[in-house]
Amino acid sequence: MSKSYTIYRGTNSAIKPTSTPLPTLGPLDILVKITHSGLCATDLAYVDFSIALGHEGVGIVEAIGNDVKQFKIGDRAGGGYHRSSCAQCTYCLSGADIWCYSRSIYGESDFANGTFGQYYIGRETYLHRIPDNMASEHAAPLQCAGATTYNALVSVVKPGERVGVIGIGGLGHLAVQFAGKMGAEVVVFSTSGDKEGEARRLGAREFYVLGEMEGLRAPVNTLVVAGSRYPDWTM
Repeated sequence: MSKSYTIYRGTNSAIKPTSTPLPTLGPLDILVKITHSGLCATDLAYVDFSIALGHEGVGIVEAIGNDVKQFKIGDRAGGGYHRSSCAQCTYCLSGADIWCYSRSIYGESDFANGTFGQYYIGRETYLHRIPDNMASEHAAPLQCAGATTYNALVSVVKPGERVGVIGIGGLGHLAVQFAGKMGAEVVVFSTSGDKEGEARRLGAREFYVLGEMEGLRAPVNTLVVAGSRYPDWTM
C-alpha cells in the first residue's frame, strides 16, 4: 500500500489536491477507501481553512486495527463528521457524546482526514455499516445531513403530530421523509411554489408558500428550519 494518499484541501477559495502520509492505524482505527462523498454547506464554510475537506463519506474497508471487531476488510462503511470522544465522561456515558469536551469533529481537529480524499481513517464506533440494499450514493449524505435531521426529530416527534419543515434543500428533503416515516403529518413551507410537487412526492401532506399561509389547516407541533437562512418570523 502506498505510504501517502491524496486529500483535497481548501486553499485561497479553491479546492486543491495535496498529498498526505498514510498514518499507522491504531487498535480501533479503520482505513476506508472512499467511493462516494456528499457535499455539505459546512465544507464550503471551511474552504479557506486549509483542512482536508469532506465529512459525508462511504467506501470499502481496506484495513483494520488489531482490536476492531465490528468491521472486516471488504465491508462498506460510512462516516466523517463525529470522529471520536473520550468514552468516559457524563456526556459519553449518557449517549450525548457529541458534547464531549474531548470530542473530535470535522473542522475542530483531525485536519488531514476528510472524505473528499482517497482514504478516510475512522474509529470503529464512529463508523456505520451500510446496509446491502442501500446504494452508496444515497448513504453518503446520511452521514451528516441525515444524522442532523434525524436527531432533530427522533426525540420530539410522536406519531400523528404535525411537523412543519421550512426549506426543501438537502436537509429539508431528508426531514420531510424522516418525519413521514415517524408517523407525522408533514407540512412544508417554502419560498417557492414550484417545490410543491417535489415536497408531496417526498411525503408532505400540505404545502404553503411563506407569506401565503392564510389557509393553514392547523398549527404544527414541531417546526424544523432547514433552509439556508431564518425566515421572516413576522410573516
